[in-house]
Amino acid sequence: MKLSSADVLNSHLKPLCSRDNRGMKYEAGGSRSNTAHQASYHCGFEGCSVRYDGTDGYYMLIGMPEHANPVDEPGVNVAKCPRHGRWLYRRENAELGPGFGWCCSVEGCDYRYDAI
Repeated sequence: MKLSSADVLNSHLKPLCSRDNRGMKYEAGGSRSNTAHQASYHCGFEGCSVRYDGTDGYYMLIGMPEHANPVDEPGVNVAKCPRHGRWLYRRENAELGPGFGWCCSVEGCDYRYDAI
């Protein structure tokens, strides 16, 4: 099965955690807490279990590492890219000053929605 570029999570994003606004780290998949073997970003802040990928948006992993279950992050996944249908992620927006922008996770897509 061939994956399209929209099916592959860009590893060069700079998503912010929906809980603490800290930068998230890329994980190719297959860790003890990411048993779905799907690439995602995770918050590295101690005790935070928030993750992001373009298909599922922001979500948390709840349970034991061997049996972690994904749970939607309430009120965070509010918009999808109109071109690719992927959930947008939060990113700092230095051009606007305070605030952040919502961006598409598909490599090469420049769609963004700026929020202040």
